[in-house]
Amino acid sequence: MRTDFFINNRAKFAEKMEDYSTAIFFSGNAPRESADQQYPFSVDRNFFYLTGIDRENMVLKISKIAGKVTEALYIPEIDEYFEKWYGILMRKEEAMERSGIKLVGDRSSFMTGFAGHLSSSDRPDNVYIFSYITSVEEPYDNYRNLAHWLRNQYPTVNIKNSLDIMINLRSSKSEEEVEEIKKAIGYTKEALEFVMKNLKAGMFEYQVRANFEYQLMLRNSKASFPTIGASGENAVILHYVDLQRKMADGDLILLDLGATSNNYASDITRTYPVSGKFTQRQKDIYNVVLEAQNVAIDKIHVGASEIEVNNAVKEYFAKQLKVLKIIKDTSEVDKYYYHGIGHPLGLDVHDLRRRDKTMQENNVYTVEPGLYIKEEGIGIRIEDDIWVTKKGNINLSQDIIKTVNDIENFMA
Repeated sequence: MRTDFFINNRAKFAEKMEDYSTAIFFSGNAPRESADQQYPFSVDRNFFYLTGIDRENMVLKISKIAGKVTEALYIPEIDEYFEKWYGILMRKEEAMERSGIKLVGDRSSFMTGFAGHLSSSDRPDNVYIFSYITSVEEPYDNYRNLAHWLRNQYPTVNIKNSLDIMINLRSSKSEEEVEEIKKAIGYTKEALEFVMKNLKAGMFEYQVRANFEYQLMLRNSKASFPTIGASGENAVILHYVDLQRKMADGDLILLDLGATSNNYASDITRTYPVSGKFTQRQKDIYNVVLEAQNVAIDKIHVGASEIEVNNAVKEYFAKQLKVLKIIKDTSEVDKYYYHGIGHPLGLDVHDLRRRDKTMQENNVYTVEPGLYIKEEGIGIRIEDDIWVTKKGNINLSQDIIKTVNDIENFMA
């Protein structure tokens, strides 16, 4: 991605900051898994959005004092011993070139320098940190540690959340961002086609996942979230990730999965017959879900709410579930369709979402209706990634086949 993209993102952020404010963004650190092992590092998405850098233990500082905006990046010092064990650290010149930030300092000097900034004549009245989803027992991250330190050392400084600014910026996707999502979708398509050609009774669900993720690795990509591969009765569990069941003839497998490109994610769901052929009952239910997706996409437009789109799907399902003799009363729909219609997509699979859950120009949204009929051991969901524009909706994943005939012909 172009350096100008990240420079412009920072400029837009600074424009929305209050004057006499400083914003801090951390790239993050890989958490410990066990003993001396750590989980794979995953960069803080806001840090990446503003710098284009995907490295651990870095800090971005943006200040706006008397209308003047300054930027600084703090990166780990070069450590030759570390590099012998773990790899080459980013040099300051590389960080400057990648991010477009001219002032790059040592990570170890950040807190001392920041304290001096807070005590100086051009001190900020406000400090922006990012706070979003967290649980009661979750350990402190860098942002909460900083907030705790600020409250103790500088209690008169106002702590502000940069969440609303980042929602505003990240929700509207540029063409460059959409291209990255399309690349991730392309990887997903190719990997799914490999899965379809190799799908057969007697396989375990985890083998299907292995086939998919192997194909991603061949393309220097990775899964954008834990792959869901739910066959038979497991498909009524929305986020089923155990993947231990052995599949049999007559089963369906629901695959909810995705890939990444430059940290931008795809999120696709397809449901396939393990044997390559749907039963008539499976076809009937599948086609209802497929048409429900069309209903949803037709309802989506700039300014539409997730709730009104979902209600249209539920209304359609109510009619069709009666035809299929699954329900008698409209109130029973929630027993067979028990999630929302979709979510924003971008750097996060569940990307930052507006408080009012409305769809704005250039948002990318997933559209993923499903039916989950526990008594028949059937779960079917179909999901595509839709770019919402003023000129209409663009299905970014339209090339991933999903009609009954196309699936059966491909798997033949």
